[in-house]
Amino acid sequence: MSEKDGEPNGEQVDAERLDAETPGVDDAGALEAAEAGVADEAETDEDKVVATPTQRRSRSSSRPAGRTPDAGSSPTRSRAAAERERAAEQRKKRDVGRFLREVVAELRKVIWPGRKELITYTTVVIIFVAVMVAIVAGLDLLFAQGVLAVFG
Repeated sequence: MSEKDGEPNGEQVDAERLDAETPGVDDAGALEAAEAGVADEAETDEDKVVATPTQRRSRSSSRPAGRTPDAGSSPTRSRAAAERERAAEQRKKRDVGRFLREVVAELRKVIWPGRKELITYTTVVIIFVAVMVAIVAGLDLLFAQGVLAVFG
């Protein structure tokens, strides 16, 4: 559901339908709810600031104690930004997981051929390919002779 108007958006409805159709996806709703909770918490904690992990400097570094960091680097980021990054990583993982679940679900729907059918289908394909090769080779010889006759 969109947070502004309380109505479901098309993407979420599709995701819910897909999760309902795919076997073994019982926890997708809980995951969506957790992500929504993380996003809500991130927006309420917008003013909080968390330190980013920094590398330890060697003792030989000579930076004066009262100096601020370089203008291009920021030692802190907001908690909301950190939560958004984490939620984006979880979405990427979920998307890959969803894709793999869909692949498995589709493979379960496939009717796999038996040994006899497999031999029959393989034979048909080999014969068809041989006939097509013969046709292409024949046309190639015909055109080659035609080119030699015209341009001699």
